[in-house]
Amino acid sequence: MSQYLPPKIPGSKQAKEYRANVISGLLWLAAIPPVLFAVMVFGYSDQAPAFLRDLTVQLDGLFGQPVWSLIKPK
Repeated sequence: MSQYLPPKIPGSKQAKEYRANVISGLLWLAAIPPVLFAVMVFGYSDQAPAFLRDLTVQLDGLFGQPVWSLIKPK
């Protein structure tokens, strides 16, 4: 006969730490797209180094050029 393990009920401190970790992770995930967009917009500028411009063009092309379609001259 096998014995059943009792359920693990987290204490209030563990639950708070878990919620804090989840919220922190979600905030980091929410911050990535705007930061990536800003770096890519800078990559299309004249002030960007050549390697960043090349990387920006390749990365933007990989995603279907969403950044270029927003900032291209009309």
